[in-house]
Amino acid sequence: MGYRIHYAVRDGMLQAAVSGNTLGRGAGDHAIWIARDIAAQAGQEKSSRVLIDLRGLADRLGFLGSLSMARGERSGGYRVAVVDTMENDAYYALHEVAALARGCVLRCFTSVADAARWLRSAPGQD
Repeated sequence: MGYRIHYAVRDGMLQAAVSGNTLGRGAGDHAIWIARDIAAQAGQEKSSRVLIDLRGLADRLGFLGSLSMARGERSGGYRVAVVDTMENDAYYALHEVAALARGCVLRCFTSVADAARWLRSAPGQD
């Protein structure tokens, strides 16, 4: 049990590819830890546009879509694109609404290219 996050900054956006798994005891805590790690990196990079690719993370149930960006200490102003498989798409509607309530825009995509295009089209880019 464990995860790894690979970061890259491209086109003014932070890209985070998460791999590993969250199966077992404490899986919910992993979502919070992953979220905090990515939010901290976004803060260091001074990027409000974040692309998170979850396709390499096994044993998740879509709840990671929010990645606590809507629960984080500094959530307002983020624009977050989550890349996940089509099977998990139905889970994201709730996360999108929760993110909006916190001043964050979150959308789910099935391709990195579509997610990056949406992030680049954001008004008031970095």
